[in-house]
Amino acid sequence: MEPNKYEMGVIVRADLEEEVFRAEMERVKGLIERFDGNIEKVDDWGRRKLAYPIMKLTEGMYTFITYTSEGNTPKEVESRLRLMENVLRFLTIRLGDDVEISAPAKKVVEAAPVEDASLADPVEAE
Repeated sequence: MEPNKYEMGVIVRADLEEEVFRAEMERVKGLIERFDGNIEKVDDWGRRKLAYPIMKLTEGMYTFITYTSEGNTPKEVESRLRLMENVLRFLTIRLGDDVEISAPAKKVVEAAPVEDASLADPVEAE
């Protein structure tokens, strides 16, 4: 059976020192490898403004990790991420090989013809 491909987004506190941030990300990567995940790509987006405050913080350090693994790895990794104090949010999605993203079909509505007001009988004023 071929392993699944996943992408995990992790938001870590932005007020951490650089070496503490790097250590946290090494812990996250170590968790993936510990549960038989094979990391393909790590994309560090750096400091970004959060969409809404989390624990009174308005910024976070965003990192996206693409990896392949068996089906139970994301569940195991996420259960450990919940215990990490410096991780604000995380999300794992399964990437499909043949997934085609398309726009939703537009609904075409035909309007009823409007009667020309100039052809109607004029209303007499009293």
